Amino acid sequence: MGWGTWNRRLLLPAGFGCVLAASMAAPAVAGHGGGSWTSLAPVPAPTEGMSVAHVGNVIVAAYGFSPVSVSGDTNLTRLYHIATNTWSRGAPAPGGPSSEGTAVAHGGSVYALGGRDGTQNHMNHRYTPASNTWTVLAPMPTGRTGLAAAVIGDAIFAIGGRKEIGGPCSGRPLATVERYNVAANTWTRVAPLPARRSDIGAIAHGGKIYVFGGCTRGAATVSHAVEIYNPVTNTWVKGAPMPTARAGFYGVGIVGGNIYVMGGINAAGRPSPANEVYNIAHNTWRNATPMRHPRGEMGVTSHGGRIFTVGGALPAFGTSVRTNDNFRP
Repeated sequence: MGWGTWNRRLLLPAGFGCVLAASMAAPAVAGHGGGSWTSLAPVPAPTEGMSVAHVGNVIVAAYGFSPVSVSGDTNLTRLYHIATNTWSRGAPAPGGPSSEGTAVAHGGSVYALGGRDGTQNHMNHRYTPASNTWTVLAPMPTGRTGLAAAVIGDAIFAIGGRKEIGGPCSGRPLATVERYNVAANTWTRVAPLPARRSDIGAIAHGGKIYVFGGCTRGAATVSHAVEIYNPVTNTWVKGAPMPTARAGFYGVGIVGGNIYVMGGINAAGRPSPANEVYNIAHNTWRNATPMRHPRGEMGVTSHGGRIFTVGGALPAFGTSVRTNDNFRP
């Protein structure tokens, strides 16, 4: 199966109720490199390409592709409750089904950006768990999917991505970076990525944004690149490259001053078990315990010293899974 050639057709299963029973967490598995993995209550249906971020003790996993949905892509809002290891469902997301966007949290809400279906390419929608409501905001000027996003202060940065909607690394990558002013509900363009890249991971720390991997032209051009953006000077510099070139991840984790780049797809087009740790202060890499369940297109978010990896595809894109694991360094 190619990277962007699968047929995505799905049907939401009956019984996807408001609250779903938790499964027993499997024992944590320690391994070489440090840290351990634990399996949690699985995603209610096999799903990849969700827009995932957390507010407090709730992980929001919106949109996404599921093979059990008639339309393939979905507009579901899935809520994982960390404290009770259970799932529930929130209000449907606006704008119709989509997948392969991204999400960030800011000020008690989750912002879902981009996506592969129709007008969702320009998506900028806000979900507030406390009120279980969605708000449609000023759309991104540049429609795209397979992008990354990061938050600094009162600004959200939408980074890279692609114009093609055929799946990860399917073509026409972008260098575009746009800054969303949350208070003003407006967008401006800032310095672009040094190279066009799609299906990347990004996270902010210490007032800078760190961008990892991705594809520069297609599936054969998976990148090792690490690039660091300074919003004060509006400039980019290179970081130490990733040991394993990868793409097809829509989030990275962070604990303290270490960024964890997990999973994704390697240069052979297969899910990678790599769990590589970037030390921000020293600009160096080390290995942590490899993924128990390697996947691409999984959502990633960090909370309470743990990193949660939600959904994804295994062994190839279009073969979604319910896996919900966390990693504790």
